[in-house]
Amino acid sequence: MQLTVFAPRAEATRLVDGLAVMRTGPAITRTLVAECRLSMGVRIAGAAHRWQGDGWQTLPLYTMTGVHCTSRTIRTDPQSTLVLAHLHPAAARLLGVDPTKLVERSIDLTTFWPHTELDQLARHLRRLPDDAERASCLEDFVVQRLTLHERGPDPSIVEAVSRIRATRGDVRISEIAAVLGLSVDTLERRFNACVGVSPKRFARAVRLRAAVLAYSPEVTLTEVAMEAGYYDQSHFVREIRLATGQPPNRLLGSQNWC
Repeated sequence: MQLTVFAPRAEATRLVDGLAVMRTGPAITRTLVAECRLSMGVRIAGAAHRWQGDGWQTLPLYTMTGVHCTSRTIRTDPQSTLVLAHLHPAAARLLGVDPTKLVERSIDLTTFWPHTELDQLARHLRRLPDDAERASCLEDFVVQRLTLHERGPDPSIVEAVSRIRATRGDVRISEIAAVLGLSVDTLERRFNACVGVSPKRFARAVRLRAAVLAYSPEVTLTEVAMEAGYYDQSHFVREIRLATGQPPNRLLGSQNWC
């Protein structure tokens, strides 16, 4: 698998976290552990499938994937190409989507955007000469729709997300509420409305994601756990099992995760 990452333009960074083009040679199956942003994907070649517990379900060509606090297993066909825009987790409502409908799910973009418009976008992406232009084109498409709304996302929630990310999830929600001048109940209500999950649940996903990305064969699970702010290794093991159904040694030792 080849993943080419592109930085968003400076004026878009408030709501666009990043851009990427993913290409596969041979077919690949991966476990994706926690996701703390939205991802809009336009598939311009091949297909992908998600394991649903009793079989593989083919994903739509055009998808919006929401915040995942657990994991998902994706099988991508050979010679596939996916153009991705990773968005701030509070961007869903600006795109006309209820964020609670996206949690732990990938939905078909054609349920809220015209199929013809997305088909036209996909055809244009295929015709472009390189992946940098494809990423830029998708960024333009997304930003135009984000800026149709005069009001952006709740600034307090944008700040809360930033603080959770900056601490890699190792922060008390009461501390964030105090900095923002909000009660914990008010912060939780606003956060749920914008992101689709509670700030505590989001912070757990951020921390788990940070821990998984920090793993390498050269460090112990205890070192990974302590660096990520878990009480001890057993706490980290419980979180991994809860999110993925697998012990960390089996999951992280397979190399088929991201």
